[in-house]
Amino acid sequence: MSKHSARNAADTRQAGKGALIRTVLLLVVAVAVGFGVGMLVFSRTPLPETPHAVVSGGSSLTGKSSVTAEELDDVLGTYTYNGNTTNVTVRQAIEESSSLEAVQNEDGTYELPSSDAVLSIARNSILLQEAAVRNVLATDEEALAYAKDTLGTDDYATIASSYHMSAQKVKEQMQSAATIRKLKESVVTTKSIAQPQAPEPAEEGEEDTPQEGYATYVIGLLGDEWDSNANTWARENGAFREALRDYTISNDAATYSAAQAAYYVAHTQYAAIEQQVSKEWTGFVNERLSQATVQLSSLVA
Repeated sequence: MSKHSARNAADTRQAGKGALIRTVLLLVVAVAVGFGVGMLVFSRTPLPETPHAVVSGGSSLTGKSSVTAEELDDVLGTYTYNGNTTNVTVRQAIEESSSLEAVQNEDGTYELPSSDAVLSIARNSILLQEAAVRNVLATDEEALAYAKDTLGTDDYATIASSYHMSAQKVKEQMQSAATIRKLKESVVTTKSIAQPQAPEPAEEGEEDTPQEGYATYVIGLLGDEWDSNANTWARENGAFREALRDYTISNDAATYSAAQAAYYVAHTQYAAIEQQVSKEWTGFVNERLSQATVQLSSLVA
C-alpha cells in the first residue's frame, strides 16, 4: 500500500495532481490549447497517434507490477527515431510526473509506471528533436511565461512542492512544453484568434433594453464589418450583419439580445479556426510520430 493511500480525500486529490505536469506536455502535443487542467480547459481533437509500439518478452520487468529500488534503472521501454534508439528507465518514467518518494510503497517498492509514460516521453522527445532542427527552442523567459499561463505561477519551487516533483524537473518540463508550443506556432499556418468572452447578462427584464455597454461589446466583435465613423454597417454581406439584421445597433446602444447573437457568431468563427489549427498541428505531429517505433517491456495500466 502506498504511503499516501491513508490520507484524507483532499490529500488524495492533491497527490493526484502530480500527473499534471506530464499532462501539460501531452496537451501541447495534442492541441497546444489544453484541456482538463485549470487554465487548460478543452480539446476538440484526439491525441496524435502513438509511435508504432510492440511489447517484448524476456525483459527483467516481465510479469512484474512493482519494482525494488535496485530495479529503478531497468529499462521500461525504448523508442527509435531517425535511426537512434533511446532507453526509458523505470526511474525516468516515474520522475516524469512525480518523485520517487511520493510513489514509494510502505514496503519500499515502487509501482511499475504505466506504459503510457514511455509513449509520452517518446512523443515529447521526438517533437523536441524537431524543434531543435528548426531552431525554435524556448528561452528561459518563454518557459517561465508558459508556466505562468498554464499553472498560474512561474515559481518552479512552488509548482514542485504542489506536484511532488523537484524544481529542476519542473523547469525541464516547462522548457519542453514551451518549446513544443513554439514549434506548433512555427509550423501551423492558420493563426489562432482570441477566444471571445460571453457578454455579461442583463438584469432580469432588461434583455431588450438598449445599453451603451452592450454597444461597446458588440462593436468590439464586429471588426471591419462596422464603420464607427459612419455609425453604421460597413457592408451588408458579413456574418455578423446577417445574424444581427433584426437588431438595431449604434455606437451608443445595443441590447443584451444583440450581444448574445454577436457572441454566437464570434464563437462559431473561433471554433472553426481552432479546428483548422488542430487539424494542421495533429497532421504535423502524426507525420513525425509515424516514423518512430516503441518497444515496451510491459503493458501495465
